[in-house]
Amino acid sequence: MISRARHKILVVDDELLNVELMRAYLSNDYDVITAYNGKDALDKVKTEEPDLILLDVMMPDMDGYEVCRIIRHDYKIDFIPIIMITALTSKEDHQKGIEAGADEFLKKPVGKFELDRKLSSLLRIKQQHDALLMDRNKAYDYMDYVGILIAVLDKDYNLVHINKKGSDFLGYKKEKIVNKNWISSFVPENYSFDVRRSYDDLLRGVTKQHEYQEYPLIVSSGEERFFLWYDSLLRDEEGNFSGLLISGEDITERRKAEVQLNEYARQLERSNELKDLFTDILRHDLLNPAGLIKSFSELLIDVEMDESKKSIIENISKSTNKLIDLIEGAAHLAKLESIDEIGFVRMDVASMLTDSVHNFSLDMQNKGVNIDLLFEGAYPAVVNPMIERVFSNLASNAVKYTADESIIKVKIDDAGDKWKISFTDQGDGIPDKDKLAVFERFKRLHKDSVRGSGIGLAIVKRIIDLHNEQVGVLDNPQGQGSVFWLTLKKAE
Repeated sequence: MISRARHKILVVDDELLNVELMRAYLSNDYDVITAYNGKDALDKVKTEEPDLILLDVMMPDMDGYEVCRIIRHDYKIDFIPIIMITALTSKEDHQKGIEAGADEFLKKPVGKFELDRKLSSLLRIKQQHDALLMDRNKAYDYMDYVGILIAVLDKDYNLVHINKKGSDFLGYKKEKIVNKNWISSFVPENYSFDVRRSYDDLLRGVTKQHEYQEYPLIVSSGEERFFLWYDSLLRDEEGNFSGLLISGEDITERRKAEVQLNEYARQLERSNELKDLFTDILRHDLLNPAGLIKSFSELLIDVEMDESKKSIIENISKSTNKLIDLIEGAAHLAKLESIDEIGFVRMDVASMLTDSVHNFSLDMQNKGVNIDLLFEGAYPAVVNPMIERVFSNLASNAVKYTADESIIKVKIDDAGDKWKISFTDQGDGIPDKDKLAVFERFKRLHKDSVRGSGIGLAIVKRIIDLHNEQVGVLDNPQGQGSVFWLTLKKAE
């Protein structure tokens, strides 16, 4: 099997901790190159030829804007995506970055989820760019076979000479088209005025030579083919104008690809709009009637005397509760995915864990499940209050999937500057191939005795990502079951 080369990512930051954080995020999937100042970064760009650059803005001596500007305007290298990482958030700062040549921006502190998304998007664009460049280079290498259109026009823009590849492009024999006026014979009428003006400006010296322009030609089949043109003046021995040399590269397929890409972007924007609409429908239009069904079913349970009818109403009530949980979970996940940054406060995770677990006392009692809280005292951490949702979801997950008459263990371990929190159940366990899938949206392992949407663990993963922390699942080392674990930063 042929392995694909890993992308090189150049991380530029004068803060060692920031560099090491990026290395931790990226080293599993990319080759990470580091630089700690602007000059070092420029040297690494030339020697290492990275595929993408993560560039800090605020650096001594030479800031990120200047580094970006030099790479874009002074270095004669292929396209390299540049993501500027900054704590600056004003429109002026972003405009300054755009003018310097930045492709994207990330706010500090950088989240792994957002970083992965930006990297994947820009590396795909670079791959497309490199593929297009490779195709162009091949065309140049085999010019005698595929070639480009090269023609000479006189001062009235009549065709004096055209190469074989050019006549092939147009679909005419050379002798049939020589001496014809180039603009009136081959340029579409709606482009002819602009083309003539551009050539007039070139002759008058208004436009510099070696500048590119795009316009189509009408070929013998009647089709319009788009070309990228490179024009230059021809002069005789006395220095007088004697002709115009034009060379054109057929970019019709590229233009079609650009149209398709724009259409895809439009559809993606529309998709995001529909997603927002669907989230609003979940939160308002569906949750309200579901709540009414729940309320009326609870009233009917209280007044219904017929046991068979009462059983049916109870089933309706249970199903409605599950529906409400699904709606609230999906809406909450959609809201979380729209958030890039969260605030943090000092909180005692031991107290929150205890409260979260006790909320499931009735469920544990119904299954004959006991719980061991293997911690004492306070465990202060730097968290967002939404972390309580993580504890609640993991506790619910443990109760659902553990065996009847079993024990669930909740533990807090000291992991240096982190607390490592774990929930150990005695359920069926999770195969290795599915351990990552359980955290994906709407992925849930098949359990005949348990119903669920699979949203709960996706919410857990998203909240932990927003905390820039880790979450995972392991086999229970003491027997049957699983250990769901997560890390949180200690409070000083």
